Amino acid sequence: MSVGNQADLTVAEFIESFAVDPNTRVITAYIEEYQDGRRLFETIEYARSRGKEVILLAPRAGEAVGRSVASHTGSMISNEDVLASICAELDVVRVRGIGDLLLALRGIDAPTRAGGRRVAVVADGGGAATLATDAAIAEGLEVPAFSAELVRRLKEIAPNSSVGNPVDLVGALDLGVFRPIIQAIASSGEGDAILMNGAFNNVAGASIEGECAVAANIRNICSQSGIALSVASTLTGEPAMTALARDRVPVFDFPVEAARCLELGRKRLPKRKLIANRTTRLFVGEVDYLASRTALAGAGVIFSKAVYARDADEAARAAHSIGYPVVLKALGSLHKSDSGAVVLNIRDEVTLRSKLESLSNELRPTGFSVEEMVVEKDAIELLIGGVRDPAFGPTVVVAAGGTRTEIWRDRVVALAPVDEDNALRMLNSLRIAPLFGGFRGSSRIDLDVVAKAVTAVSRFIADHDNVSEAEVNPLIVGPTRCLAVDARIVTAL
Repeated sequence: MSVGNQADLTVAEFIESFAVDPNTRVITAYIEEYQDGRRLFETIEYARSRGKEVILLAPRAGEAVGRSVASHTGSMISNEDVLASICAELDVVRVRGIGDLLLALRGIDAPTRAGGRRVAVVADGGGAATLATDAAIAEGLEVPAFSAELVRRLKEIAPNSSVGNPVDLVGALDLGVFRPIIQAIASSGEGDAILMNGAFNNVAGASIEGECAVAANIRNICSQSGIALSVASTLTGEPAMTALARDRVPVFDFPVEAARCLELGRKRLPKRKLIANRTTRLFVGEVDYLASRTALAGAGVIFSKAVYARDADEAARAAHSIGYPVVLKALGSLHKSDSGAVVLNIRDEVTLRSKLESLSNELRPTGFSVEEMVVEKDAIELLIGGVRDPAFGPTVVVAAGGTRTEIWRDRVVALAPVDEDNALRMLNSLRIAPLFGGFRGSSRIDLDVVAKAVTAVSRFIADHDNVSEAEVNPLIVGPTRCLAVDARIVTAL
């Protein structure tokens, strides 16, 4: 079914129609343009709720979310970041070529689909075991060590072989040798799939009917145990291999294909469900620096103390009310740190007046913000941002923050809004996540408080149709406090 430029019916509408068709099992869609990306993924969720699998054949999307962005957030993420993140969150089958599409279809059509990512590798030699294991791990599958009990049972069957997962049956070329091993693994409950790699040629001289019967028995063992089976064989033309293929068991020449078929064909395990957008409205407030702080504070983000000052006398009074040391920011610059508009750790009034005079002469600011100097032991700087993607709508980004955030490029993006559980999952997905739990003697931070801030920003961008960007950077997170010290809101013209 061709939808052209979706000027009339959209891809989402076709998926919704096929979702209720009793004769449809799998829906595939080739997509280049996402007119309403959120609607598309809501429809995919609906189709899967009705027992239909959906495969997206979607080439890489490389355009920046916005060519002209005011925030660090907008400059860090692309359409591909958003698309890849949504597919990962919702565990949607996304392929980029016809070859992978065919592998996915074979995996979905197999007698049994893997219910998880645990794979038992069974091979006829050390090299074959290593290649199959490497192929599985490369696909994001797991090859966990077997329990001591299962190892004991396998050793009784093959005392001279390595059986810890992968299983290396030394010199076992005949398929019948593998049957008791497959039976033991399948009945153990310690795997979601079995990946076999080897020659599997009939050197024992069994009849063709006998070999095919063994193949059928192995297939039935796996199916009855609810685990998937995928086979890589150097001799795919052997009668047993062709018998497996006739029974829809995926059989390939190489373990890379067999492993990818398992990954693409497994049952999907979404990390979240999309949260329905509440009734949206227009943001009607100002979007200057202090107004942005106030608006995001109203949404639930906790900020450091800040007082507006027009001149040195007002700045001195503000600093006295806050308490030294303070931070002085000259207002009117888009990226204040880049333009030298931020002075940290001012400890007395004399220094404050001197710095304010210098900033006045150099930058001609519209005013000043005198702020609490946030000092936290073992503090971590994070960025929380929201961007309204033209294809997918409101998104929220969590990243390693501060002035070097574009360099670190350690970020996670999700469709907004998110709840606190999903905010925690996003935070724990960052590369810097080990720092949160206390690294090499540093203090632990309260991630629950950070998750509340992520949720607040996500709801703010989702709730206001005319907000194109919203950002807190940095959010200073320590063992005792979590405070935002800078903010930006951009509205659509």
